[in-house]
Amino acid sequence: MEFKERYLSGWSLEKDTLAPKMIFIAGPRQSGKTTLLEHFLAKHGCLSLYFNWDTPKVKALYRRDPTFFESDARLLCGGDKDVWVGLDEIHKRTKWKDILKGYYDQFRDDFRFVISGSARLDLFRRTGDSLIGRYFLFHLYPFSVSEFGSKRFENLDLWHEIITNENWTNLFDRIADEKPLPYDLWQQMYEFGPFPEPLLKGDKAFSNMWHQDYLSLYLREEIRDLTRISDIDGVETLVSLLPKRVGSILSINSLKEDLYVSHGTVSTWLDSLTKLYLIFSLQPWQRKIHKTIKKEKKYYFYDWSYIADEDEGARFENMVAMGLNRLCGQLRENGLGPYKLFFVRDLSKREVDFLIAKGETPVLLVEAKTSNLKISGFALNLAKKLGDIPIIQLTHKNGVLKKLGRNAFVISASHFFSCLP
Repeated sequence: MEFKERYLSGWSLEKDTLAPKMIFIAGPRQSGKTTLLEHFLAKHGCLSLYFNWDTPKVKALYRRDPTFFESDARLLCGGDKDVWVGLDEIHKRTKWKDILKGYYDQFRDDFRFVISGSARLDLFRRTGDSLIGRYFLFHLYPFSVSEFGSKRFENLDLWHEIITNENWTNLFDRIADEKPLPYDLWQQMYEFGPFPEPLLKGDKAFSNMWHQDYLSLYLREEIRDLTRISDIDGVETLVSLLPKRVGSILSINSLKEDLYVSHGTVSTWLDSLTKLYLIFSLQPWQRKIHKTIKKEKKYYFYDWSYIADEDEGARFENMVAMGLNRLCGQLRENGLGPYKLFFVRDLSKREVDFLIAKGETPVLLVEAKTSNLKISGFALNLAKKLGDIPIIQLTHKNGVLKKLGRNAFVISASHFFSCLP
């Protein structure tokens, strides 16, 4: 199968300024981390230095010689190129943080280390301080639209510059100049979700079986191994209830009645599903808005295909939420600012789907509408109240590219997201 270039390999991992820090790559299972790691090492002539700590071979090598990779790595040294050592799934090894600390302290002037893993890596790195100051963490999520279409902006700085300098005319012009991806690619991703295997296969029956097995694997292995939750059946029921609540304020009180558990139990389960990359939450934006809601959150899936086909609005909104959340994460992880995604809802239940903020400053409003090309008066007024910030309404329809005012745009989501990393 042809390798599709990922944004991480062509942007974050290539930064010389990150040396000599180790690079951690975390993210959902089966999002392509191992494939990315192998491709990256091959690109640098270091594929022989890929080691999967899940295999008996690597475990045996380590038992015989804890620095088993050193000789092969030194044979590749020479010239100006970095020698990369790839350690996959090392976080499953006892005292893995101490092992990495030792590797870094001993070899940081000789080799670069890239370490990949799933939720375990992200969770366990937070305990203890032995690795502080020795690594940068990046997340690899399932395919973005542009990755799937093998088309992306090369420079994430462009988006930072546009957002920071409020150069929205430049953004609109850039999008207008970019040839959009074929709409059938967008539709394929909308139908099969962003994970590589079902997306590239493009078969409905295979996709249904894959997603069923994936969810079972997550709940039976990740939940069991990484949390203290014993009621797996209860968590499975919770997950089955969430798709119909996507795009709406999530009422924990309503869920606890459906699940016959306490408010605290539901909160714990939701927090665990978030840490394990099955879902993510958005908080309401509270600043500069009179009578806004304070605490209620919205939840979305990393894989929107769990939402029923007939619920087009919720599935489309989830797809947009994932794309914007990914953009904010990429900006943060590359040191371009504390970007975060919110939603806006007041006590009169008037709402704008998404707001991107940089720290305390709102910078962009985004609406997600399947077919409506008219921006609501509430959204336009809110954009002015928040500092005359721009508003983009993304539509599921193809071929839409309209400028409604100095800072108001309606754009096909397929076109917009094909211009993101």
